[in-house]
Amino acid sequence: MVVGESVYNWGEGFDARYGQADGLRQTHRRHALNYRRDSPYVRNIERAIYRASEPSEEQKRGLWSTVAYHNLVLQPLGSIKHRPTYLQYLQGWKEFFELSHLMSIEQAIVYGLEAKKIDALVEAIQFRGASFKQIRVPAKVGRTRPRVVTVADDGRALKLLFIRHPSAFFSWRQWAPVIREHLLL
Repeated sequence: MVVGESVYNWGEGFDARYGQADGLRQTHRRHALNYRRDSPYVRNIERAIYRASEPSEEQKRGLWSTVAYHNLVLQPLGSIKHRPTYLQYLQGWKEFFELSHLMSIEQAIVYGLEAKKIDALVEAIQFRGASFKQIRVPAKVGRTRPRVVTVADDGRALKLLFIRHPSAFFSWRQWAPVIREHLLL
């Protein structure tokens, strides 16, 4: 699973699209499967996973047809200037656990390393009565340190790799080895 963060209310047509059950799917399909579209959060993660500046259309299609994409924040934000609240993250993590359990997800790449996002995850884990182990990867990538959280819940293990959000200031060359080392691809 790939866990994005949020979507912004971009105005005309937004309410109609996101009023539908598959609104996020439509948006993500437009970004991920339109291979010529410059959507950094999509293109950069593809580059990091495939360790290539120009993954093939076949690789891109293979990736996006074999992973689930889910935004953690469930309500649209007003604009790019808005940041999710702790409560939005907490509610998102609770929903994430329901969804990941339903889909039998074993691992996920999570976009963003914001402290309140991780604090909300810890609270959601405790709310479930699950246990977890958290490690900060020793080697920095740029100015950030990836995190790996492994959750033991209801007899199954779920591994979460937190990376820098790939929308901006994301070096896919530096993040590629981290992703390869910590996830089964």
